[in-house]
Amino acid sequence: MEIKKAYGELNAYSAQKLQETQRVQQDQTAKTAQQAGDKVALSSEARLLAAANSTASAAPDARAEKVRELKEQVQAGTYNPDIRKAAANLIRDELSLPR
Repeated sequence: MEIKKAYGELNAYSAQKLQETQRVQQDQTAKTAQQAGDKVALSSEARLLAAANSTASAAPDARAEKVRELKEQVQAGTYNPDIRKAAANLIRDELSLPR
């Protein structure tokens, strides 16, 4: 009895099976991508900051004169802020933010 190797036929079948598997995986990936979509979830802090930003943007610029005066002081080199007061305000603001 003579046995001949049939590797060529097996390799062709393996290649076809591999292509079929890859095609199925690509189809599943495409379906998953279409179904998943992108989602955005904002934290309550982010929503609060966005609302504050919107409110501040909509408010009239009542402090324009104060800003102009401070700019002139900075440019002239005569601006001397109270560093302790600024630090205290920063700490107060940080402590008042919701966590």
